[in-house]
Amino acid sequence: MGVLEGRKVLVIGGSGGIGLAVAEAAVDAGAGVAIAARGAERLEEAARNLEERGGREVVWTALQIEDRKAVRELFERFGPFDHMALPGSTVPPVGYQELDEEVARASFSSKFWGPFWAVFDARDHMRRGGSIVLFSGVASQRPVPGYVVGACINGALDAATRSLALELGPSGLRINTISPGFIMTPLFEALHDPEDIAERLADAERRLPVGRVGSPAEAAEAAMLFMTNGFVTGQILTLDGGLLATY
Repeated sequence: MGVLEGRKVLVIGGSGGIGLAVAEAAVDAGAGVAIAARGAERLEEAARNLEERGGREVVWTALQIEDRKAVRELFERFGPFDHMALPGSTVPPVGYQELDEEVARASFSSKFWGPFWAVFDARDHMRRGGSIVLFSGVASQRPVPGYVVGACINGALDAATRSLALELGPSGLRINTISPGFIMTPLFEALHDPEDIAERLADAERRLPVGRVGSPAEAAEAAMLFMTNGFVTGQILTLDGGLLATY
């Protein structure tokens, strides 16, 4: 019997990358799974593969995390459920001098406010003993040029995690955040040209104590830890291959 047998796990952002890896890990652990994301075509394919993997139906819904009404409807359809993971949107790098208010607000709406209100609205649809896993990013602690908005959002998510642990505790819910460094995902590959990716991989080999970049499966393992360890809440796990230990 899997460690999540009889439990239900919802992954918003579950059609690829880290989100899909979390959904796969949940299926392997015996959970009933639902996934949501923006693109219906990729989502349907991911759900079909998850069903083949686990031998049970996977609920899927195309939505935008910023659409609070659609997210609430998903909760009503899938609930009551036990765990929710929100891998979050990717914030594109934008040079500070080229930054505009519309891009900044859209990024906050997608990666911070979307998950924030999803957590708020999920409370009445989650069973006691359940958990929520957010995803921020190591840029909040190790900033890089051209990513000030992403760094601010990641820092806000980290701060929210500690406060929300206090708010959700009386409801029997836990919340934790994974702060990834360089994780090789299909989206990352799509956003960068091959030369840039090769340079970043070489840099990771030189700089990181582990000598390589991370994988979505490793991020999913961390999410499983948060879902299954009932004594962990309000924590931010830095998953960066040792980046913060370097100079």
